[in-house]
Amino acid sequence: MIFIHLLIGILLGKIYGNYIYFIAGSLIPDIDHLYIILKNRLYNIKKIISSIKYEKNYGLKYKTPLIHSILGLVIISSAVFFFNKIGAVYFSLAYFIHLLIDWVDIDEKYYLYPLKIKFKGFLPIWSKQEKILTLLVIILLVIIYIKL
Repeated sequence: MIFIHLLIGILLGKIYGNYIYFIAGSLIPDIDHLYIILKNRLYNIKKIISSIKYEKNYGLKYKTPLIHSILGLVIISSAVFFFNKIGAVYFSLAYFIHLLIDWVDIDEKYYLYPLKIKFKGFLPIWSKQEKILTLLVIILLVIIYIKL
């Protein structure tokens, strides 16, 4: 749902200002995806998309326990806090919304890391439903941009 995360960051930035913190908070939690791609040498775009969609077939987990957890939110937001206290609030809000959006994905997440409690959604990654949801968020964004 990387596109939805970006769109939500833009949307929040439009409504509240501070695009940079909202967009960064929306996208930074997926930095672990880059780690998985580089670690497993997935340099072909088709292979990357396939491995994201069918993680189990590749033996991968794109959402690492630390980054996609409340602990990760606290650690990374604390680092932002040292640079800009208000920006850290915006960043943290966007990061938390990212985690909430990821909740519906079918892959396993460990939001309470280091506890071994798994969270699993119902929506297949890159599914038709996810694409429709992305389109709806785009429409919402266009409507808000026109009104604001």
